[in-house]
Amino acid sequence: MRNSPAIKLWDTAAMRHFPDLSTLRALLIKGLTGPQMLAFLPALCLSAYWVGGEPFLVICALAVPLIYAAFGGTGHWVDSGPLGDLQKPSVEAVAKQFLGIAQHNGQTTACLQIAIPQLEGIIERFGPDRAVEARILIASRLRSALRAPDHVFETGPMRFTVLIAPGFRLRLDNLLELAKRLRASAEEPLLIDGVTCSVSATIGIASSLNFGRNVTADSWLRSATEALEEAMLNGESATRLWSDRLSRHHKSRNALETEITSALDQGRIQAVFQPVITLRTGLVCGMEAFARWDHPTRGLLTASEFLDAARDANQMSRLGRTMFLQATTVLRAWDAAGFTVGTISLNLSEDELRDPDLAARIKGDVMRCDLPAHRLVFDLPEAVLTKTGEDVIRRNLELLTELGCALDLDVCASGGTSPIALQHLRLSRVKLDRSLIRGIDTSNDQRRALHAVLAMCDRLELGSVATCVETQEEHGVLRDLGCGAAQGHLFAPPSSAEEIGLWLKEQQVGPPEPTQSRIRRIK
Repeated sequence: MRNSPAIKLWDTAAMRHFPDLSTLRALLIKGLTGPQMLAFLPALCLSAYWVGGEPFLVICALAVPLIYAAFGGTGHWVDSGPLGDLQKPSVEAVAKQFLGIAQHNGQTTACLQIAIPQLEGIIERFGPDRAVEARILIASRLRSALRAPDHVFETGPMRFTVLIAPGFRLRLDNLLELAKRLRASAEEPLLIDGVTCSVSATIGIASSLNFGRNVTADSWLRSATEALEEAMLNGESATRLWSDRLSRHHKSRNALETEITSALDQGRIQAVFQPVITLRTGLVCGMEAFARWDHPTRGLLTASEFLDAARDANQMSRLGRTMFLQATTVLRAWDAAGFTVGTISLNLSEDELRDPDLAARIKGDVMRCDLPAHRLVFDLPEAVLTKTGEDVIRRNLELLTELGCALDLDVCASGGTSPIALQHLRLSRVKLDRSLIRGIDTSNDQRRALHAVLAMCDRLELGSVATCVETQEEHGVLRDLGCGAAQGHLFAPPSSAEEIGLWLKEQQVGPPEPTQSRIRRIK
């Protein structure tokens, strides 16, 4: 871990070792030239008066302060030397000391890594000087939420490390409560050049309780960093506590990150397809493409299992284009076979939407594959509603709709999608997550919630697609409530292009021959 200056000055008594001669010299100089020496000025003046009367008194009263200032009494001319090093210890030194004390006394200590990603935006918007001021203020806020023996370090332009002094009551609940308190302190809005800036704090925690006696300060600090990185994958203001399971997951994802580029090179990531059915007629109106990775040792991986690795490896744009080319090639093959498929849906991530060349690349690919743009549907994550103010994302969405592509928005029960937010996008449909579908056949509350979402779609003249439909009962309720289309295992699981071709032949041409294979379930 990179060393950086500590935000908090450390009391020299906390070093717990006998100072050497150079340290004693520095302490002596500091003692003789510090502001505390002014307390002896009255005594010196009285002594001068006793020795030489009023003339000596006047000389002493005037000369002593001048001499004191000239020789560094103000603190500007004195080199702190080794004392400065004692006042600003490294995070590794404090971590080593805290671990030693905790192990010796049977106590618990903890490390919290805190990331404030908005500080990067403050650097870009207001400049590095304002960012430094913001970091100092946040560090001060963090310090105010801690005890005197605890320490706060700035360990990066957007990160802080908090080391909690050993104690007997640092259990899981205490640490989570502490993290909550630190987040509340750090997330107070910042006022920079008259502009109020909101920030969020993401926290990773490593408690010494989760380690054996052989743990080192470096491994302890790295564990807190692993917890922080896992928390950052779960969105802003998340907290994760380090554990063996989290560490294994972290290492597994890092391994996938190094393998995904070669997997794309070797064509091991393939598109699978799931039909979208019009509920009123029961006919196919489209297909959605999903990515699957045929991993040599881990088996078939779903997109949710390797998207983070693709993002960390900066391969999201390449993965998206791979899915696009595979999906359009298969769609043209189905057209040539005489199947009525309609549209093909592909997922667009925030990373892809931030690519300035996205719309131009899609336009070029559409022209090369000779496919009408209106047959392409791009699924947008619900989080994009809060990103439409970003110039690149807004421009890409506008160019895609001008090209003729349709835009669907994925929504879930906890998303809080509002009609006002939906009006900022030229959407075609709203895709209803499983969280909105589950229980609609048994729960009146769930059914009313879904009815409200569908009513909003109807008012905004938006189509609706229910995903992950699994039972006939769910199918019936969706149709009765006026949902336009649906997809899910009730109709067909995500399957290879060949298997979907056989399914289309059965649906649109006639029953398959007895020797033909049926669709098989793909994870």
